[in-house]
This record gives sequence, structure tokens and C-alpha cells, in this order.
Amino acid sequence: HPLPLRVIAASDVPSVRDVQPPTCTSMLRRAASRGFDASTLPRAAAQATLLQASRGFAAAASEPKDLSAAWASLAAYDSKAAGAFLNGEAAKAKAELGAAGYALAREYVVDHGKSLNFDGTVEVDSFDAANLWLREADGRAILAFRGSDTQKNLANVRSTETCSMYGHRLQAAVAEGEFAPLVALMSAGDFSGCRVLAVTGHSLGGGCASMLAVLMNDKSDPLGFGEARKTVDELYGFGATAVFHNSEAETPNEYGCHFRGAFRGAIYRTLRTVDGVEVQDRAFNLATKCFHYPKTGLVSLRSSRSAPVAYRSSGLQGAPRWRHLVQETPVDDNLFPLHSPLNYVRWLGAQKKRVVEIAQVEQAGLVYGAGDRGGLRRSLAATAGDPPPL
Repeated sequence: HPLPLRVIAASDVPSVRDVQPPTCTSMLRRAASRGFDASTLPRAAAQATLLQASRGFAAAASEPKDLSAAWASLAAYDSKAAGAFLNGEAAKAKAELGAAGYALAREYVVDHGKSLNFDGTVEVDSFDAANLWLREADGRAILAFRGSDTQKNLANVRSTETCSMYGHRLQAAVAEGEFAPLVALMSAGDFSGCRVLAVTGHSLGGGCASMLAVLMNDKSDPLGFGEARKTVDELYGFGATAVFHNSEAETPNEYGCHFRGAFRGAIYRTLRTVDGVEVQDRAFNLATKCFHYPKTGLVSLRSSRSAPVAYRSSGLQGAPRWRHLVQETPVDDNLFPLHSPLNYVRWLGAQKKRVVEIAQVEQAGLVYGAGDRGGLRRSLAATAGDPPPL
């Protein structure tokens, strides 16, 4: 049955909260009084520098973190297979990241031979990739996985075959054909200089980011990176492929017990109304059937003129309380325009989110334990009774 909704303050939801900076007008006024001229700076750099000049604290403290992640996801589409238009947008995204203080620290590239491009019109070299962006000023890093840019990628994200890998039941084509070859190029030392590590991606890239977040934070260390490895702090999936099979009731953040088993961040979906019916990005097709996302928030994007709507994850053991919203919303008949990575950047923007809480009855014995470094699994094992419903 439908669950009641209640609007709450954004301050109650740290996993999807954005700290809003002062308006550009007020920053300009204050900075001008101190003799600062921002007219020659790129937009992102001007806003960040003005904020620091007018308020006297680091720009990173007030940036919209998910927007930076969206830029990084878009910047990954710099392959020939993605086409000239998307390459141009990727270049702009890289400029935005540079203006915000990020520099490309590492690139991971896997050659998959030849494939037809995304449109199926030209044969191209097929490369999967992930980029690690690092801001040395505060140690914040963003690992962004490239989304689908070939017909081979598209076939993989649409497959419903499963496999058992890393201790989970996963979408086989993504786990075996996309994720595993990329993660084999990574090592724990690559992330040792990261104070905060966010993982992100659009489409296929979001599915790979989800997988890395869960596995990096798994107490059993299925990736073999070692006990001293840097764990993932934030997860941002834009139009992400769902990769965890529903035979696993929930997929939590094992090192995130103090966040009630959830990752900071969210899964982002775009929606539009067609013939009076609201539909979501077709990339969520598997999520309406037999696959799901890690435990985190959900953000719905409808246009650049309407505020994003955010739903936080549940505080109980079990699936995120918003999962039924994704399962019950029809998917668009067409992949585009909703799935465009540009929509995820433009519709998100730096707008303040309207946060909605889906009411959930608290049940004794179902809350997570307060452990760390794997305490979540011990809390789960200590809970008696049947597993939560899918």
C-alpha cells in the first residue's frame, strides 16, 4: 500500500543535504568592497573564490558536492566513441572541475577492441575508463567511471544474466565485462592520498561506481586492497545501472554504521510526463524488475526550473524506503532525452533540494548497531527473525 509522505527540513537529512553558498550578488558586493575583480574568472572558480574572499573560509566547505560529481561523470565521455558533441561537453566539464580546484590524478583505461558506436552507425575502438580527480588543497577526490558509449556497453547494461562475484549476486555483464577489468588496474595506493573519496558515474558508470563503493567498504575486502585501504565516503549515481540482484535483500555500506548502513550521496533519476503519465529514465528498467541499488538516498530531477526532490534512505535494516518509488514508476519508452548526461548536470545545478521523508514504522531490534570497520555485519547477524522484504 502507498506509504505516507512528509516534508521535513533538509538539515535533518545529511546524506542528501547541500550547504548553500551566499548568492553571487552578495558575494560580488562583499568582494568588490575588498578590491577583488571576479570578471575574468570561469563561473565555478569565481563563485568559489568570491565565497572565500567574502566569508573567509575554504570554498570546498560550501560547494554542491553532487554537482562536482555530475561534472566528473560528464567529463568521462571524452572517448571518440562518444562523438564530437559529447566530447565538447566533456571538455567543458573538465574545465568546471579545474575551476573548482580538481586535477586529473590517474586514468584507468581498458581496451575492448572494436565495437559499433553508441548510435550503431560507425565501428570504433572501444575503451572503458575511469578517472580519478584530486583536489590537493583539501584531499577531496572523485573517482568517475565512464558510461556507455558503444553498442557493446549497451548490450551489457541491458542484460539480466547474473553471476556470483565478490560475495554478491551481481548483474553479470557489468560485473564481469566492465567492472572487473577496470578495478584490476587499481590498487590501494592509488587512493592513499585521498582524505575524502567520492565515487560516481552516469549510466553504466554509475553501476560500476555503486559496485566499487559496496566492495571497497566490505569488511571481507573482496577486492584484496588490504585492511588499511581508503574506504568510500560518498556515492553519486546518475541514471545508474542497477547491478545488485534482489536475491540480496539489501546492499548496505558496511563501514557506514553511523549513517545507518547508508552511503552519503544518492542515486539520481530524471523524470518527465508523457500523455499525462510521469515516467522515469529508461536506465532504471532493471531497477523496476529484479535488481537494486546500494543503500543511499534518491534524488528526482524534473527540469532545471524545479527543485530536485530528495528522499533519504531508511534508518532500519532492509531496503531503502524509497525503493518502491522506483519500482512503481513506469520507465520511458525511449532512452533519450531523459538519459542524457547533460540533463543530470543541468537539472541538478546548484539548486536547494526539497527533502521528502517517507514514513516508516520503527521496529524494535531492527536498527543498525553502532559498530565501525565492519560492525554493521555483526549487527545484522545479531538480529533475529526473517530478513526484510524486497
